[in-house]
Amino acid sequence: MNVLSRKQLVCFLLVALIAAFSSIVCYSNSHDKTYTVEDVVFNTNVVPDTTNDKPLDVKSKLYLPRNRKDPVSAVIISPSSGGVEKERELYYARNLAKSGIAVLIVDSFKSRGLTNSVYDQSVLETWQMVNDAIGGLKFLSKDNRINSKKIGIMGVSKGGSVAMDTAHTIVGRWAGVIGIRFAAHIAISPDCNWTFRSNKTTGAPIYFMLAELDDQTLVSACVNKAKRLSEAGNKFVKTTIYKGAHHAWEELGKEPEFDSNVENFSECRVWVENNGKMRSADTNEIIDDEDWYGWASENCKKLGATCCGGTREQKQKAMQDIITFLRWYDF
Repeated sequence: MNVLSRKQLVCFLLVALIAAFSSIVCYSNSHDKTYTVEDVVFNTNVVPDTTNDKPLDVKSKLYLPRNRKDPVSAVIISPSSGGVEKERELYYARNLAKSGIAVLIVDSFKSRGLTNSVYDQSVLETWQMVNDAIGGLKFLSKDNRINSKKIGIMGVSKGGSVAMDTAHTIVGRWAGVIGIRFAAHIAISPDCNWTFRSNKTTGAPIYFMLAELDDQTLVSACVNKAKRLSEAGNKFVKTTIYKGAHHAWEELGKEPEFDSNVENFSECRVWVENNGKMRSADTNEIIDDEDWYGWASENCKKLGATCCGGTREQKQKAMQDIITFLRWYDF
């Protein structure tokens, strides 16, 4: 029979204590969660003769409040150019679910075998992401746990453009959407330089959340966009500019970061006509639909942008603003 020395015994007991404590922590966390997460798959909205003309299974995650009374309101999150990230999409999803709102994170990147589009925006178009989001809207509308009349959409940067674009009736017409619409749109730092000639919207509330020091998606362009939407008849357009914030403020840090390789389209100014054709706002020339990226690369795209460096206070304030906005419209 082996006899443990006092030193061995102390070590053994210490390891056992740590293991026991760890199991208690894991058990507690698994039962204290205020939401559940489901892996779901649905079909993108296929539109013939466009860049989203092929069937695609869209991989997504559905966050459901655990203590809820069905049906619940929901928000679809479309990802930024960085893809689905914990500092951003997962952060918003967790906090919305904790507040009692279901969330569907639509992973347009992973569904196409992509990671991100930060350094090449041509690998995934906003139009494709718009139709993924519409597919998500159709999917949630058939789920008895979800209130089909209270499904909003939000996103940051590229995802913010998706949230903004889906408010336009002309986009719904192009996508062939009939009978359903998003109940609210939250566009965080969207690209407002590529803008529709028509400013008619579904009438659903739109919230522009902008970073004062954004050098990638300019505040001035979005402020003008919000004004045009209001003048066109949408009485529920709200704008908040976060002082001292840079693009992607959800990523915290002491200082913002400058990436010299990021694609930056802030100097591009494009009108999208009612027939879907694109036209340079500076020269009035028609842009080839199939080579918009080549046109931008030659005429207005530059490299380099500043991001991140947000504060915890900014991030918490923005999260609370989102919840307050949704609550105002009975989410």
